[in-house]
This record gives sequence, C-alpha cells and structure tokens, in this order.
Amino acid sequence: MRLSGKSALITGAASGIGAACAALFKSEGARVAGVDLHAEGLAAIADSLDYSQSLDVTDKAAVDAAAASIETQFGHIDILVNSAGMTTRDVPAEMSWEDGWQLVMDVNVKGTLLISAAVMEIQRKGARGGSIINLSSIYGQVARTSLLIGQPDPYTHSKGAIQQMTRDLAVSGAPDNIRVNALCPGFIETPLTSVLREDPAMNANLVALHPLGRLGKADEVARCALFLASDDASFVTGTSLPVDGGYLAV
Repeated sequence: MRLSGKSALITGAASGIGAACAALFKSEGARVAGVDLHAEGLAAIADSLDYSQSLDVTDKAAVDAAAASIETQFGHIDILVNSAGMTTRDVPAEMSWEDGWQLVMDVNVKGTLLISAAVMEIQRKGARGGSIINLSSIYGQVARTSLLIGQPDPYTHSKGAIQQMTRDLAVSGAPDNIRVNALCPGFIETPLTSVLREDPAMNANLVALHPLGRLGKADEVARCALFLASDDASFVTGTSLPVDGGYLAV
C-alpha cells in the first residue's frame, strides 16, 4: 500500500474530491483525518475516518487547534489535501457582489493558507517532511469559458492565487522536505458542478470542452492526489498537474 504508515488530513472531506481522497488514502494504508464545515455530511462518513471534526478553515484559532489535536492523535501529519472550497454559485443570493467575492476568496485562499501554515509547522518537526496538495482548477491557468461569463468571478481569482501560493509554499518548505503541489481539475462530477450538469444543454456544452469527451470523476482526481502524496512523487514540488480530460490542451 502506497501510504502505509502515513497520516493524512483532508479538508472538505464530506463530499466530492475530498471524500474521494479520504476513501482512497484510507484504502492505501493511511490514517485519515477529515474536516469539513458541514458537520452533517461529515457525520455520514465519520465511521470510515480515523478522526473527524467540523471546521471552518477561515478561522485561524480553530484551524490551529484542529491541527494540534490531529498531531496529538496521529503523532505527525504527513499529508494535507486542501479540498475545502466553494464557487460563486454557493454565495447566498442576498449577499452583495463585493461581499460574495470576499467570501469565496476567504474560503478558497485564506482557508488554504491557514491550514497549510499550521500543518507545515508540524511537518517541519523531526525532519520528517511531508506533502501538501492544493486544489486549484483549470481556471487557475486560463480565463473562464464564455459559457459561464458574467461578473468578474472570484472563483477563478481564488484558483489563480492558489497556483502562486503553491509555488511560494513549495520553495519555503523545500529545505524541510515538504513538497507542495496543486491539482487543476476540469469539470468533475461532484456536488460543486451539480447545478450546471442538471441542464442537459449546459452539460453537453461542458462535455464538449474536454477532448476526452466526458466530465471527470472525483476518484480520478483523488488518484492524482495519491501520486503527489506518495513517495512516487518524492522529487515533485511547486508544480500544478491538470486533471482535465485535455481541456487545457485546446
């Protein structure tokens, strides 16, 4: 098993890519801690985890306390997957554009930074190092498709910021053998894209953007996260791996 003897913390573990990572990492021998803002969804999978906790990743005090608690239970945190995130579609309808922009940036960017910083401090101990995998997006590398253009989109802004954060943290962590990489999924069949996929015409248009002729599965992204988390990627840091069915190739 590729993660035998390792421990992993996965944010956004209650659904989608986070849940797929939690299940796959567990099957590969890791002890897995899952955190998510949505306590009900997390409770539904709690029995399959070694540790679970409801957590707002934008709350620094709560993030630091959760990381310390997981360190106490596991002894170390070898792997962090930053899967917690939201899209513009998740912003409450009554919220102003400015406040909605800030909310998305806080969850996607600030949340990723806060928990990465807390885990990196743990990974620096004992010269054991570790691996951090951030969830960016194809829209961290290119402009949003014309199918979805509206107001300037904080989701794309946040995913671009995660690309730069990944590079900076990779350089910062390298002396302590902490590898930091990002995944850039295309459109994946998760709850985050469910509203788009419910419209047959929109779904067909999105499928057409991917040369492989379909949308991705959460498990396909999780398997790329597994590679980056494992010792197979021991000389890989500061990079962003598209998992996009060819979206960025055309």
